[in-house]
Amino acid sequence: MKLFLYFFLFLFLNCQSQYQGNKPVSPKKEISFEDKYHYPFSLTQKDFLVIDSQEKMDEIFKIIHQNNEGNRFSPIPAIVEGETYIIIKPQLKNANDVLIDNISLSKNTLYVKVKEFNNPDAEKTNRSSPNILLKLLEQTKITKTIIQY
Repeated sequence: MKLFLYFFLFLFLNCQSQYQGNKPVSPKKEISFEDKYHYPFSLTQKDFLVIDSQEKMDEIFKIIHQNNEGNRFSPIPAIVEGETYIIIKPQLKNANDVLIDNISLSKNTLYVKVKEFNNPDAEKTNRSSPNILLKLLEQTKITKTIIQY
């Protein structure tokens, strides 16, 4: 009887199904990017917007041109293969703007590391979230963004 007990104890301790919590964590892949512009007005109601078609880009720049003062309009970027445009809205805490420090991707989740800074071009008392247009230098599928301070 003890022999059976030791046998089953041995099987229980060596069973690979007991290691569910030890799955390897997928590493975050760093993504090269260009910070195109920080807009002081809202371009989208959501926390982020992936611009994956020229029609979406045209709609966004229609809003930008309506809110832009002056006679000159900024050029509308063309959507090309191998690039992704995204608009993010990080929440401000103790400053009036943020700098994008690093962007990484893991399982369709985009991690954006930001640093707060006081932008001399923005009002010092402004605490409204900037709408930041980013150009990711890779074609990526993004379902969620997480802003890290």
